[in-house]
Amino acid sequence: MNRLAAGLALGLVAAAPAALAFDAAHLEQLNTTLRCLDCDLSGIDLSGRDLTGVYLTYVNLEGATLAGANLTNGYLRFGRLSGADFSGANLTNTNLESANLAGSNLAGAILVDASFINTTAGGAVFDGASMERANLTRTQLRGASLIGADLTGANVSAAILSNADLTGAVLRDASIDRSNLTGANLTGADLTGAVVTATTLTAATMCRTIMPDGAVSNANCP
Repeated sequence: MNRLAAGLALGLVAAAPAALAFDAAHLEQLNTTLRCLDCDLSGIDLSGRDLTGVYLTYVNLEGATLAGANLTNGYLRFGRLSGADFSGANLTNTNLESANLAGSNLAGAILVDASFINTTAGGAVFDGASMERANLTRTQLRGASLIGADLTGANVSAAILSNADLTGAVLRDASIDRSNLTGANLTGADLTGAVVTATTLTAATMCRTIMPDGAVSNANCP
């Protein structure tokens, strides 16, 4: 029985890396057509690749590296993207609706006009990202970091940003309706011209925060 248990354990250990590896046939399909439905590209390194117009609905890119890649006009709806590295990538006008970006790195990414409707991005990093006019309707960003992110003109309606870090973020002319910013850090954030309605700001940090009317709030500086 002990030998059997040991054999099973070794088999599981040996199989573990394969479970996390991408499918070579799916990679070939991506390289050939830039289209792949329900493909397994988990853990793959696509850093710096030009993937303009890529169509990867239901794709598995968990733990993948796409740093500096160009995914302009891409379609990653329903994608499994948790833990992926999109730092510095260009995702202009990319559809990321209903995707799972939990714990992903999008620091410095270009996300202008990108759509995150119904996306889960808890704990994700968007520091310094360009997110002008991005659609974050019903996006779950609990505990996410958006330090210095530019969300000018973004739609942040019904989004969950509880305990998110928006230090120095730009939310000029953004639409923030029925959102939850409980415990969020808005230190140095700029909300000039933003439309904020029916939004929860309980325990949010307001310090050197520029309010929609241009007034500066130091309501609860540390």
